[in-house]
Amino acid sequence: MTQDKNIALLTSLDNIDFREWCELICSTKKCIDFCQNVGLIGFTLNEPCAQGHNHWKSGSCGRASDEFVWRCGKDKSTRTIRHGTFFSNSKLAIRQVLDLTYFWAEQIDSHAFLRRHCKFASESTVVDWKNFARDCCGEHFLRYPVVIGGPWHTLEIDEILVDQRGTATLLPIIHQYVRAGTTIYSDQWAAYNGIANGPGPHRYNNQIVNHSVNFVDPTTSTHTQNIENLWMCMKREKKNQMGQHATLLGTHLTEYMWRQRFGDRPFENLVLAFQEKYVVQ
Repeated sequence: MTQDKNIALLTSLDNIDFREWCELICSTKKCIDFCQNVGLIGFTLNEPCAQGHNHWKSGSCGRASDEFVWRCGKDKSTRTIRHGTFFSNSKLAIRQVLDLTYFWAEQIDSHAFLRRHCKFASESTVVDWKNFARDCCGEHFLRYPVVIGGPWHTLEIDEILVDQRGTATLLPIIHQYVRAGTTIYSDQWAAYNGIANGPGPHRYNNQIVNHSVNFVDPTTSTHTQNIENLWMCMKREKKNQMGQHATLLGTHLTEYMWRQRFGDRPFENLVLAFQEKYVVQ
């Protein structure tokens, strides 16, 4: 399947319903076909067998846990169908991994539902998978960091978890992630006092609202309601998770930011992230 058809298939998957998804991967053969069509498993292996041959074909194997293996046409040696793929380090069935991917992306991911539908014996599998998915979201932003500001109006957001809120902590982060010349709207928190007079190229236009007098400045219309509303939404999402360990707060904020960027095509972009992390040769 060509890359364009691959993307077209992925894009369409965010529009299917629960019943259609279950039908799409209702057997191991269909799961493997699906994975090949979206680039998670190759159509062949591109590496030689122990005898130096490179004549691999997939075929059924009753002894294999995935029901199919790669078999060399010359010396009949075999490799697992997962060899060199996203699935190679997982002990879960391929269908379980696909279900976890789809349901997490589409936020049909309560622990009770996932344990029942995917037939998991413990909570730990669900927790580990969600942490893995959020880590993949974080890796996306490491590869493609968000830079705020510039001549275009965008809805890009970024959040950085900090231990302290002083000038020594906040200003270097602003210098790293916000374009010089950007207008920054803030309240009168003392740590922001140096924003407008940064060193060298780090100069910004700082519009300030005095919250002890007004929520919106009557002269400049400056306010911080947008960012405060964003933080409220993030905290609501945290509450919906029924609480979470403090050490995972950063990854949950990253997931929120990722969903803000890819909320219209979450499954497509999660699979693309897997493709980028686990390249099929």
